[in-house]
Amino acid sequence: MKTKILAAVAATLSLVALEATAETQFNRLVWDADPAHQAVIAFSAKGISTDPYVKYGFDTDEASWTTQEPTSSENFVTFLGYIKSSFVRLNGLTPNTDVFYRVCDQDGCGDRFYFKTAPTDNSPYVVVAGGDTRSGWTNRQKGNALVGKIRPLFVMHGGDYTNLNSSAEVSSFFIDWELSYSNDTIDGVEYKRTYPIIPTHGNHEDGNFKTLCKIFGVDYNSDGKCDESDTYGAFNISPLLRTYTLNSQYQNSGWSSHAAAMNNWLYTDLADNGPTVTWRIAQYHKPMFPHYTGKSANTELFTWWSQAFYDHGMNLVVESDTHINKMTQALAPSGNDFVASESGTVFVGEGSWGAPARSANNPKTWTIDLASIQQFKVLQVTSDKLTVRTAQFDETAETLTREQRDADTTILPNGVNWWHANNVGEALNLVQAANRLSVIENISSGGTNQISIAATQDTYIASSKTSSNFNGSSDGLLADGYDISNGEMISLIKFDIENMSTCADTSRVQLGIEITDDSTGDYEVYAANADWQEGTATWNSVGGDSIKGAYLATFKPTVTGMLEVDLSNSNIVDYWLANGNHGLVIAHVGDCNGLSCNGVDFHSKETGSGPTLNVNYNHNQSCIPEGNIEAASGALTQSIINAGDGETVVFRFTLNNGIADAELHGLSLSADGEIDEVGDIDGVKLYQDTNSNGKAEANEEIALSNYTVDNGDISFSFDAALSLQLGSNAFLVTYQL
Repeated sequence: MKTKILAAVAATLSLVALEATAETQFNRLVWDADPAHQAVIAFSAKGISTDPYVKYGFDTDEASWTTQEPTSSENFVTFLGYIKSSFVRLNGLTPNTDVFYRVCDQDGCGDRFYFKTAPTDNSPYVVVAGGDTRSGWTNRQKGNALVGKIRPLFVMHGGDYTNLNSSAEVSSFFIDWELSYSNDTIDGVEYKRTYPIIPTHGNHEDGNFKTLCKIFGVDYNSDGKCDESDTYGAFNISPLLRTYTLNSQYQNSGWSSHAAAMNNWLYTDLADNGPTVTWRIAQYHKPMFPHYTGKSANTELFTWWSQAFYDHGMNLVVESDTHINKMTQALAPSGNDFVASESGTVFVGEGSWGAPARSANNPKTWTIDLASIQQFKVLQVTSDKLTVRTAQFDETAETLTREQRDADTTILPNGVNWWHANNVGEALNLVQAANRLSVIENISSGGTNQISIAATQDTYIASSKTSSNFNGSSDGLLADGYDISNGEMISLIKFDIENMSTCADTSRVQLGIEITDDSTGDYEVYAANADWQEGTATWNSVGGDSIKGAYLATFKPTVTGMLEVDLSNSNIVDYWLANGNHGLVIAHVGDCNGLSCNGVDFHSKETGSGPTLNVNYNHNQSCIPEGNIEAASGALTQSIINAGDGETVVFRFTLNNGIADAELHGLSLSADGEIDEVGDIDGVKLYQDTNSNGKAEANEEIALSNYTVDNGDISFSFDAALSLQLGSNAFLVTYQL
């Protein structure tokens, strides 16, 4: 007989009531007018979100909150889709007060957010300013996270949010922007603090001049319309500061009427409203004089704004676009360039909030310092001082708490990786002269120039994979005495030093690399003794270990983060200038034992903050440089010319001079094209365009010549050596047809 055993199982069913959440996303806060009393809450649909609205109040008691529907909505339509955004403009807010809010729709309400309105007294505060977040997302995310650690009152963004200005990329930008939120527990409830953005139009938004009002909801001119005029404006943050946002892209063909309207407004506003505050700060995208040789001077912007800035006390200008970092002296306009002045406008930038840093290789005579780094500016605004710092992106900064920020409105977190400027240090302190322009309080006498050159090529090679090319690897750059898969690994790095003067005496050379995986091993730096290209370099193609030439330095990368390797005693720059530049080699040295077998990993230019070469130098005044002149892109002003056109400007170029008492003794140009330079051209004239108006004027003619060979060279000689001023020197070439 079988016994049947019945097992009784008791099951407990637990029911949890879930709070419905709104079908919205991409929460961002925007300022475009009177931030003590107004703000724009912007958000986008996620799935089906109908009849969205915002609930807000001045404490955490949601029962007392006010409900407000969107003021406007916009579809940002691109070739890959669209983003539907709603904008709720809050009015009548209380100054210097926390505003709590939630975004709601038919499905419920979303996360709890809050922000702080601007003060109406002289209470000090912190501002973040930077631009160019269009690529380099890892660094963009680090910068965004640093915003949340610093807890500024607001953020000035200099444009180029994305690369293609597509809906997909804008969505990615908004997702990354969520990293800037600060997480707080208030009255036992979790809130996220958001930071208002004041947005700028960049060149990567040129495909749609309505981008700012489409995705941020700005209405700078308060006309209730979303159009191309919503790319510039100004408003007081408090009695301490008025911010000016300008559109540098109006300098492009087809926008002359908008440019005229903007500049007329600017001149009037500076005169009428500039004196009502203590400090004035401007932001726009394209710099007047980029500090990278691959970017031409924007002389039209200089013509538009430089004198107005000086006449009306513009204290600080934040520029973007170039993907480098720079800091200038207090400047005054003089002719077609700036000169250092006891009081003037200070210019900083030039936009590297994620976008890959370029070589900071074009210092001006009035530049304090420059560097090829990932960064934004952190400003402390007080009634008697405007302090400017440059924050580099890493994870070392501590996070300020809500209580710390409330107790001290200008405190900055510990552990921020501050850049130290030559002759200034960590902080640039601005005070005001009687004319309201900036005076740099803490600059010391120096005279040393510095450039920061980003790696132009980098890769690694592996002895166990002799035919493999690792350029652009997600691992970055690797060096290892032995790896079970790859064997020995060696990194190769190359820098473009063509723009280093042959008359430069280098006093300090530092190789900067950002370590992502440390090692207790020793590593050596060598000069590469043969040429290589990052896209084809393999262990076999470069000869393996034989690529190592002259020994330069040894280092031990025991911690992650930025590491500088001193190459000052190696004379490597002079060696490259004299013998040809094949770059650097980094390799493990010694036996591979224990932990030293863990090779070192560091960022390539594709994976993050790539290698840089930071060079301090002085000009050798006894050296007379000679060289070729290459015109900037776009210098050819007439590509089609016809017989009978008369004298026509066909070519213009600029010589940038950084040497006092420099002289030009002669000049040669090469011609190429379908025209017969010998038979069709009666004469070629050279003009020094001293007023930079692009016109050939009789009093500016300096030389006359003729071609002797079709598609050949033409030379100009001068009766006396031509003196070059410091900075930019503009020239024109005309053909007589």
